[in-house]
Amino acid sequence: MINKDIKQKINDLKKQYDTLKIGKGSLLAMLAEAEIPESVYNSNAIENSTLTIEETEKILLELEVARKVSAREVYEAKN
Repeated sequence: MINKDIKQKINDLKKQYDTLKIGKGSLLAMLAEAEIPESVYNSNAIENSTLTIEETEKILLELEVARKVSAREVYEAKN
């Protein structure tokens, strides 16, 4: 359960974030884009994918992967 103190701390952090992000839209977009391969990797790992995070990133960038991976894993990473 979230009490008033925790709720206030969350609100204070949100206000601080909103203030600090002004003028940094492109940086935030770059950070969000950099997180995509890791999110895809973690999601696929839950489903027993054997891809490494590096292989996942290569697949997303449509680069060649050094080893033979299944079409299913490539499909899952792209989707």
